[in-house]
Amino acid sequence: MLFQVPLALLWFVPVAAFIIVLYLLKIRRREVRVPAVFLFPRITTDVRANALWQRLRFNWLMVLQLLAALLLLMALARPMVRGEGLLGKTVVFVLDASASMKATDVKPNRFAEAKRRILRHLNGLRASDQAALIVATGEPRIVAPLSDNHQRLRQALDALQPTDAPSDIGAALRLAAALVSQRQGAQIVLVSDGAFSEVTDFSPGKAKLTYEAVGGSDRNAGFVTLDAQRKGNRLMLFAVLRNFSRQPMRGTFSVFADGRLVGAKELTLPAGKLHGETLLLPSSVRRVALKWECPDDVLPSDDEVRWVGSGRQPVRVLLVGSGNFFLERALALEPECVVDKAPQVPETEKGDGADGRYEVVIFDGTKPEPVKAKAIWLIGTTDETFVRRMGTMKVPTIVAWEREHPILRFVDWGAVLIDTALKVRLADWAQSVVDAKETPLVAVGEHDGKRWLFVGFNLLNSDFPLRVGFPIFVANALRWSVGNARWEQGFTLKAGSVVSLVLPTTSATLRHPDGKTERLTVTERQLVLRTTEHIGIYELRAGNLRTEFAVNLLNADESDIAPKRGIRLGGKVYAGTTQQITWRELWWLAVLAALLILAIEWLVYVKQS
Repeated sequence: MLFQVPLALLWFVPVAAFIIVLYLLKIRRREVRVPAVFLFPRITTDVRANALWQRLRFNWLMVLQLLAALLLLMALARPMVRGEGLLGKTVVFVLDASASMKATDVKPNRFAEAKRRILRHLNGLRASDQAALIVATGEPRIVAPLSDNHQRLRQALDALQPTDAPSDIGAALRLAAALVSQRQGAQIVLVSDGAFSEVTDFSPGKAKLTYEAVGGSDRNAGFVTLDAQRKGNRLMLFAVLRNFSRQPMRGTFSVFADGRLVGAKELTLPAGKLHGETLLLPSSVRRVALKWECPDDVLPSDDEVRWVGSGRQPVRVLLVGSGNFFLERALALEPECVVDKAPQVPETEKGDGADGRYEVVIFDGTKPEPVKAKAIWLIGTTDETFVRRMGTMKVPTIVAWEREHPILRFVDWGAVLIDTALKVRLADWAQSVVDAKETPLVAVGEHDGKRWLFVGFNLLNSDFPLRVGFPIFVANALRWSVGNARWEQGFTLKAGSVVSLVLPTTSATLRHPDGKTERLTVTERQLVLRTTEHIGIYELRAGNLRTEFAVNLLNADESDIAPKRGIRLGGKVYAGTTQQITWRELWWLAVLAALLILAIEWLVYVKQS
């Protein structure tokens, strides 16, 4: 026990002396003559001759009064004891649920240890103390609002699980500050391993911030980069492994293509160094998984990366015309597409057969001819069979489009501006998918084993090539032209990314990597996915749309799991602690004890008198 004002105890000497002096003074009595003494009760107290002083004798009243004085002086000295826990009537816990908190250097993992820390602090709070719990993920949220219902907070804490994505610690702390920054003596307790970048725009206000560091090892190596592109009939992947430890790490690097092991080798990664791997696989591969296995590695989230692609042979496209920069650029963005340009169709490709070199022939403003390709695009031109020209029209207004058609997935035509368009009549076997008030603007059809696509305006006479939907439209049209069975969509994301998609329906189904299925409601056919916090393969279905995408960590901040003993928040450095040491004042206990002693002293006095 320590005293904040220890000199106050010295007052016990004069106070005790004063009390003792009062007991040394003898009572001075006045003599009175009476006619008979039997009328008065016998006096058993001191009847000796009057004098100023008397001998000090033991008296329980004096002992109790001295003890009460000592306790009151101890209260003035403000005693305090050292303990573990939190001090304050209002506490907000901020729990880091990022990927690095899955590290197993603390058993079973850092996240479980962080939950134990919060539970221990919660058990140390008084029943009247208020507490809240905020979980820091990509989008922090309050899982238990500020209240004295500690049982509710315990239940919310027990249900929490870590993610495979980075956390927005800054947003979580700002949310905590919004709750208690104006409360004097409030506390914000951040429980984390510090695996995040510096937070600049934060201030705790009147509240006190405490950082509790979790974790004890830096033994981790993981993937930080993954890239893929097609070259001819080969798929080339480039991956980078990084050792974040201060010691070399030895493990196995494995490659799986469409679920089959196609390669493995032993690797030794030097301390703090990068290691790159370039892989060549057949272009028909649709899924690739790269794995790093090391017995000393304590973080599983970055030990595997996945890639999801189209899984088909390259598509050869012939662009016939004088040249169109926007169309050529959109085609070049497709890694499976090989484009040749020519002012006219080569003689070897003319005819009605199906043995041509090209799968798609595009006539861009050029008079079409019979070709051997399986798909024919007419852009700003007609062939008088699929579409017949009836004239032109200025500034057509788009009134409707078939959102569910494969070539229009994720494409918004509502704001496209067109200067001049062809006024046409479609063949009986053709289908209009984008309509203006008086004419079809985009049409598709299948006839004699060939697929046809018509765009009724010169691309350079519109702002469509400048819109984000144009390359998507070209990619969709390529997939439709060669057959969806041969070309399925797929893409790769970092964990925690937000995905925005235009869907053909107002509802969708998302299957998560753990097999759980989630039904989604799509507002105005625009879907915003925020549930990419776990690594693995996701599958999205909406109508006849089926899309797979892979989610990987690929985050150096999360993979660098070395415990941070200090973090920088709002320009101030906060040192990490493993336990909360507090000093609790006990003056109120001394006052209560003094009052109790005085009550006992009064009872003793009443009994003696």
